[in-house]
Amino acid sequence: MIQIQSLTATAGRAHILRGVDLRIESGRILGVVGESGSGKSTLALALLRLLPGVTLGGRITMDETELLALSEPAMAAWRGRKIAMIFQDPATALNPLFTIGTQLTDVLRRRGLTRREARRQAEQALRRVEIADPAQRLHAYPHQLSGGMRQRVMIAMALASEPDVLLADEPTTALDATVEAGIMALFDRLRTEFHGSILFISHQLGLVAQFCDDIAVMYAGAVLEHGPAAALCAAPKHPYTAALIACELEDDGPIVTIQGDVPDPTDTPPGCLFAARCPLAEPRCAEKQPVRQLAWQVACWKAS
Repeated sequence: MIQIQSLTATAGRAHILRGVDLRIESGRILGVVGESGSGKSTLALALLRLLPGVTLGGRITMDETELLALSEPAMAAWRGRKIAMIFQDPATALNPLFTIGTQLTDVLRRRGLTRREARRQAEQALRRVEIADPAQRLHAYPHQLSGGMRQRVMIAMALASEPDVLLADEPTTALDATVEAGIMALFDRLRTEFHGSILFISHQLGLVAQFCDDIAVMYAGAVLEHGPAAALCAAPKHPYTAALIACELEDDGPIVTIQGDVPDPTDTPPGCLFAARCPLAEPRCAEKQPVRQLAWQVACWKAS
């Protein structure tokens, strides 16, 4: 379980995360959705403390340990072991100078395994993510694999460390629709074997609704709505969530967009962050953004 309390991230005048409060229980998957620039990837990197030049505030608690209070060497020991991450572009996340086997065994040897045992488990890890001929693939370099296979390798590396928290940052973004379906089918199978907490980031609300237990809708670094996935998608309470659902592409419908842009993080207006783009905005929205607990958490005056 990991708990995030009043998490902020600032870089000079830019406010990148704004008082994020989230809790992910063991065995549950939290989907994080929002437009580009909403703070989704920043949230994941903040949990790993991989944001150079950014000041973090608030609390990140895991196993009764306050991660923001750890020294850098202590935090480094948590990365890739207690908390692992699947990056959205494996082509840049994997080192092109080393074989898949070298990179995977390096991860496994952090658990204290011998080189021979790490090599054996590396082969098992590739088999687990349904890569054919895993013994041979260990000798391959990243550029010799397809995009889908590279992403499977990334998933294998993340799970090999047996983490308590798994962060998946848009793991299907760089893939075509057919390969994406295969990766999501793999995730769906692996979720029954993984008993930790999963933070799954995506810009596709429909995909998250099918895969995740809960959803957090982010906008301009803040969480505007947070609740059970099925119920939230069936009856969204925040206008921004409703707009995202309306933007999901339908084969026989017109393309829907949200007018306007995400606020500049160095110059955000007071009150509701979405007010300038919201068709339901009223004067009090420009003064204060509420955090209301209805059937679930929602930051909107007009929600009911």
